[in-house]
Amino acid sequence: MYGIGVHCVRMCGTLRMVKVTSTEFRKNLFQIVERAIQGEFVEVVHKGRLVRLVPGDKPSKMSRLIQRDTICGTPEDLDYAQKQLDTEMRTSWERKWDAKP
Repeated sequence: MYGIGVHCVRMCGTLRMVKVTSTEFRKNLFQIVERAIQGEFVEVVHKGRLVRLVPGDKPSKMSRLIQRDTICGTPEDLDYAQKQLDTEMRTSWERKWDAKP
């Protein structure tokens, strides 16, 4: 995924660590930060010193939910709404068909 200077190490089964140079970190800043936010350990080597990147806090699952269009109601409500829609559509079609010369 990244170029030279990036080392990915798998530790303890699911725990992952990414070690990058400061140059590679600068080139891939947003991707590397996103990986740290997702829980990977990121280490940046800059002038021989090691800098670790860790998220400040873990967002709640509720804050990461994506709003979706949903229908709230019982199956009977949905059945009733479908019958109403069918009736409206049939009436509209019949008016159009009857209006033709």
